[in-house]
Amino acid sequence: MRAALYARVSTEEQVQGYSLDAQRRAFRNFCEQKQWDIYYEYVEEGRSARSDDVRKRPIFLDAIKDALDHQYDILVVHKIDRFSRKERVTKEYFEILGHAGVGFVSILEQMDFSTPWGKLALTLMGGLAEFYSDNLSQETKKGWTERRKQGLYCGPLPFGVEKGEDGLPVPKKDTCPGLQMAFELAAQGKSHREVAMGLNGAGYTTTKGRPFSKDTVDDILQNRFYLGELPVFNGKNTVAEWVPGKHQPLIASELFDAALIARERNRNFTAKTTRTDSRVSSLSGIARCGDCGSTLRTFRQRGTARLVCNTRLKNGQCHQKSARLDVYEDQLLAYLEAFHIPEDYQVKLLEAQRKVIAAYDDVEKRKSHLKGANDRLQELYQWGHKSKADYIAERNALERELQTIEPPSGQDVLTEKLATFLKDVASAWKEGREAQRNQLARQLFEAVWIKEQRVVGVTPRPELKPFFDMRYNGLSDYVLQWRPGSDSNRRSLP
Repeated sequence: MRAALYARVSTEEQVQGYSLDAQRRAFRNFCEQKQWDIYYEYVEEGRSARSDDVRKRPIFLDAIKDALDHQYDILVVHKIDRFSRKERVTKEYFEILGHAGVGFVSILEQMDFSTPWGKLALTLMGGLAEFYSDNLSQETKKGWTERRKQGLYCGPLPFGVEKGEDGLPVPKKDTCPGLQMAFELAAQGKSHREVAMGLNGAGYTTTKGRPFSKDTVDDILQNRFYLGELPVFNGKNTVAEWVPGKHQPLIASELFDAALIARERNRNFTAKTTRTDSRVSSLSGIARCGDCGSTLRTFRQRGTARLVCNTRLKNGQCHQKSARLDVYEDQLLAYLEAFHIPEDYQVKLLEAQRKVIAAYDDVEKRKSHLKGANDRLQELYQWGHKSKADYIAERNALERELQTIEPPSGQDVLTEKLATFLKDVASAWKEGREAQRNQLARQLFEAVWIKEQRVVGVTPRPELKPFFDMRYNGLSDYVLQWRPGSDSNRRSLP
């Protein structure tokens, strides 16, 4: 019998000293007694099993996937609450294991949950584990509620704040300037990503010693804790309201509101752009009907994009039938493969792109900031102002950030990709998404002509006609039809 272990410990249990090694030892001893072969040990650290969303537990999902692939015969846990603290999840995934023919054993409960009696015991144990978790959560919330009534904060302090001598939150000397900087940048209209880059460039890290991201910046900018307030949560663990706390504001209300207004303006602009892009297909604005000359519109049916003549939609007078967009995308490759950029032009385009990157790239400045932050950190450690653990954690975070901007940088990868696309434009079409393909097609063509559910020709942009290895054929009095030349050594339309 091949046995696998699933071991888990949440962040809180790590603090309490709950040992993963103990779970491993119990598993190995158990397998030795049963004379089972050990297949694999799935170990999940810092993950709670209280949530219904098992996607937050990737190692758990790996164990289930391997069970479905018949990689092992029995899944072993040290205790049922290691598997899940939700009865519904416990029963659901036990059923999945049962269908896969994989047994399930909990060592401490000494129960084989693959037997009929074990299934009943599983339900009872799963229910008790959930009850314990819910009860513990309620008791914790009671204590927090009482503290909030007294105007006292609960949980870890956010960025830029530390505990004062009287126990109340006060500005943290080394990071509060970064907090002020974040709100000032946001008030100037900078995006969350730009604010994160500014904080990282100045040598600041999150409370966990990690580089800032747009998500961590978003959490900071909407946290009214900095205005001297405390959150009150509802039953769904979401903030119902904010109430005054005993601590003093750390950010002026005028600055907080200015950042809020600028963020809302950015959000509205982003939402508008996203809605527009989501409706763009690869041939939006350039697809033309070969029968009547009207534009072709994109519509989606059960997730599949199709092109239909606008005249037919309006009055039904055009007989051009609709077809799937991907059919036309494949056919357009023949025209893209007939487009050649001379090598000397490729060199000039790449050089121009490098100059643009150099004009806007602040890599050297960011390196200087990070190295300066590292020097300051080392001095604080040498003077005894930083513990060894804090020093190592913050130094590692700075080194990781520095590595992200060291050569070969992401821009070098992009430049190499651009060089590939310039040599073979069709490859860019193959790799691009619909909106990207539309940008490419608009740069090359004024129109793409479609008739009888086929791409029958294109009208290149006038300035790009010399780069096309194509021949002209008259489709009608008002259409210029270009098709790949038969002597271009490239595939032609079927």
